[in-house]
Amino acid sequence: MGLCKYIDANFINPLQSLPIQWYYSIKKTYMLLNQEKREHHIVVSLTSFPARFNTLHFAIKSILCQSVKPDLIFLCLTKQEVKSETELPSSVLDLKKNGLQIFFADDNLKPHNKYLYAMQRYPKSLLITIDDDNIYDQNLVSDLYESYIKYPFAISARRVHKIMRDNKNNLLPYNKWQYEYKKEEMPSNSLLATGVGGVLYPPCILPPETFDRDKIKELCLNADDIWLKFMELKNNVPVVWVKGRRIHPYNIKRAQKVTLQKNNYHENQNDKYIAALRDHYGIELAFPSIDNREMR
Repeated sequence: MGLCKYIDANFINPLQSLPIQWYYSIKKTYMLLNQEKREHHIVVSLTSFPARFNTLHFAIKSILCQSVKPDLIFLCLTKQEVKSETELPSSVLDLKKNGLQIFFADDNLKPHNKYLYAMQRYPKSLLITIDDDNIYDQNLVSDLYESYIKYPFAISARRVHKIMRDNKNNLLPYNKWQYEYKKEEMPSNSLLATGVGGVLYPPCILPPETFDRDKIKELCLNADDIWLKFMELKNNVPVVWVKGRRIHPYNIKRAQKVTLQKNNYHENQNDKYIAALRDHYGIELAFPSIDNREMR
């Protein structure tokens, strides 16, 4: 990550989010989620933990205000961290009447909670994952859905990194990849979808191993994006970048500052996860673009 992008992500972006947070703080009423029958059932899924509960409602409200509304917002919490809904603030509980569903998982898979339980409970739905410490623009669902219609065989992501190799074809370290890549507009195996921007997964597109909790814990517990990339490659599923108003959504100010993403990046944990997954599954990262794959 370059200096300018670092300053934007850690200082400018959170300040820009303040007027939006103020707006959602004073806005009292929100529309229901989609109530009409349509071809595709859309679930937006996220996970959270107690340190972020007081600001969690901002992320959820930004989904309630989408131009194309999902059918369900699925909030996955874990019984290890939260005993009951009474531990959640009213700012979150009040949104149940708008279509928020709260699920308590027996097993804490950390960032994997964001997708795994929703995929298992709604296997025929389009699943969009978001993060609990961001505010999303109103066209996130619309943009991702339009991309899915165009590329139903691919995973659509608002924010991607380009997996890079050196001139001897050796995989470069994660922090040497091309960050927030915008030059590839076709589905490609060399793109890594990053969950912070919003990612759409078509139904039943990933292999059964995706849900192997023991392997997740053993090989890649704290890096869901890396785990999912290897699962995608097992099924030859490419990623396509989706243009939008912003690549990186607005960060919610006051949300917990220390994140898995920062730890994985700065402590080179992602490279360790990549090596473990490569050795276990025999899969190499960074393949050519799948430009010849026709829309189905």
